[in-house]
Amino acid sequence: MIHDRCRTTLAAALLLGLAATPLAAQDSQFGISGLGTPGRFESVRARATGGAFAAFDPLSSLVDATLGWADHLTITSGGATSYRAIEFPDKSTWVRATRFPVLGVSGPVGHGIIVGGGFGTYLDKSFNISTRDTVTIRGVPEPVTDRYVSDGAVSDLRLAAAARITSRVFAGVGVHLLTGSVRVRAGRDFQDSSYVDTFEASELTYDGFGASASVVALPASSLRLAAFVRSDSRLRARENSTELARNDLPITLGAGLQWQPAAATTFAASIVSQSWGNAGTNAYNTVNWSAGAELGRGAPLRLGVRGGHLPFGPGGRAPSEFGVAGGTGFRFSEGRGVIDLSLEHLSRTGVGLRERVWTLLVGVTVRP
Repeated sequence: MIHDRCRTTLAAALLLGLAATPLAAQDSQFGISGLGTPGRFESVRARATGGAFAAFDPLSSLVDATLGWADHLTITSGGATSYRAIEFPDKSTWVRATRFPVLGVSGPVGHGIIVGGGFGTYLDKSFNISTRDTVTIRGVPEPVTDRYVSDGAVSDLRLAAAARITSRVFAGVGVHLLTGSVRVRAGRDFQDSSYVDTFEASELTYDGFGASASVVALPASSLRLAAFVRSDSRLRARENSTELARNDLPITLGAGLQWQPAAATTFAASIVSQSWGNAGTNAYNTVNWSAGAELGRGAPLRLGVRGGHLPFGPGGRAPSEFGVAGGTGFRFSEGRGVIDLSLEHLSRTGVGLRERVWTLLVGVTVRP
């Protein structure tokens, strides 16, 4: 069986000690030395604004109180295809990944209460690393290829409710079930056929839970303010009902501001703090910000920027992240159908590591 500490050690060795000859990787390299790559609780529309509109978007699962103005049954889904350039000191390689990171359903249930639910990616734990090295066996150098494969994710299953407290205040609460599984395989192939190739494989299951609360206030007709908090308890990893690891999960605090000076012009900004530093080794507390705009009607132009840090990375320092995004949307059947498009570019830099990511997102929303 592959225990959590052994997997982490092996992954770190493959990533750092043998990084001179990487062959493949699927997801962000910065999540390999930690719990994974955190997902974004943002709709495709919000991603086009750098995430700035997520605090005021009922299609995003970031702020429960925004469900308060989702007065019709709404179903939304999104998909993303990423092209990632992983850069090392002596070479770079491109990898591709496709995800379906968000699905949501919301609608009124009476008495002024709106409920919503769905799932999103909480931690992505999919990657495939191959490295070449030379080891000494009985005094003879032997070329080997080490492989480490992880395939799976931890999902956030959410159930939330919101209501109008006063004419200018909405409040919402939510509960979150974290669940998922990951298949892992580590092996070593020898160039010399007289040695037997070796591997170990296992399947891990994960579970956790959390709760969230938020308020959105409208102090003026053109202004919205949001404040939100979320507390996730712990993430437990088990193999065949045996607990292998238990990691603390963060408390999330955030705030946002949205200003609409004209009917076809909206600006927004937000800031989010998360206490990932208690999650284990190579983990750091993070503060991330975003700002964006939506201009025009019909097929509006959406633009945004974001920045901050990632929670996991080797070298004793949180990796930095900066991104720009843009997109638009198209309405059909008197607004009952919406297709959103977004293109996002991220630049991430850590100790000895760098990657650039282009992500194309397509979202579909239906209001029957």
